[in-house]
Amino acid sequence: MNRVKGILLTVFAATSLGFIPLFAKIAYANGFNPYTFSLFRSLFATIELFILLKIRKIAYTLEKEQYITLFKASLMGHSLAMLTLSSSYNYMSIGLATTIHFIYPVAVMVGSIFFFNGKIDKRKVFSLILSLAGMYFLAGFNSLGSTSIIGVLLSLISGFFYAYYILIVAYGNIKEINSFVLIFYISLFNSYILFAISVFMGKLEIGYTFEGIVSTVFVALVANLIGMVSFKTGLKVISATTAAILSTFEPITSLILGMLVFKDILSWYHIAGSILIIVSATIVAFRKKVLKIL
Repeated sequence: MNRVKGILLTVFAATSLGFIPLFAKIAYANGFNPYTFSLFRSLFATIELFILLKIRKIAYTLEKEQYITLFKASLMGHSLAMLTLSSSYNYMSIGLATTIHFIYPVAVMVGSIFFFNGKIDKRKVFSLILSLAGMYFLAGFNSLGSTSIIGVLLSLISGFFYAYYILIVAYGNIKEINSFVLIFYISLFNSYILFAISVFMGKLEIGYTFEGIVSTVFVALVANLIGMVSFKTGLKVISATTAAILSTFEPITSLILGMLVFKDILSWYHIAGSILIIVSATIVAFRKKVLKIL
């Protein structure tokens, strides 16, 4: 039952994180840039989580070594993954950048094997191949003409940063920390780091509209408070590789929202990609039984 709960939480997390492009488009149209959007997302999430911790009377004092690990997870993982992926959108289509970013399930699998004594699981390898093919159809198909070396490098780097974040959360000394506490500190450290980077890069622009601020408040609520917390909780009971593969549900949510809100056109390759990702997730979720059927 715990494994089923972990799978459902991870899929739910991916669905929640799929809202990010929607909120980002609204924020970018209302005075925000990738730097300030990421900064305010983390800042508002910190405030929301702090209030929640106080209301629920959850202790948030940790060991010194855990603070160091959380800072590394933020700096070399989550915050830089957000910035590099957002920056890649300036050089190539969002769809193709997202496709390349999803190299992180491969990086997580390889990292688990070489650094954390993980085993090579043929079922997961097959599932991973299906999910990557699904990502190509779903997000990157028909957009190869808009490639850019800088964009490719940025989106690749973002994938490796995010893989590092998943691995350190899954195997580090912060694994057993309360999920709300962990995401509170990740969001807090992200706020400091992103503020410093925004100032250094001269990107701390001021001119936000009320609608833009509201979008960052909601992305903090949906992505950090709900999505990241659910993902962290799921990681407690399923492997990092399984969680990374199940995360490919994220772009399906973005696709559906694009159709509903921005009237994006649904093409045959979107349907094909969604089916491949769903089949991939089913194989991971139900283990060898599904693979025998196929």
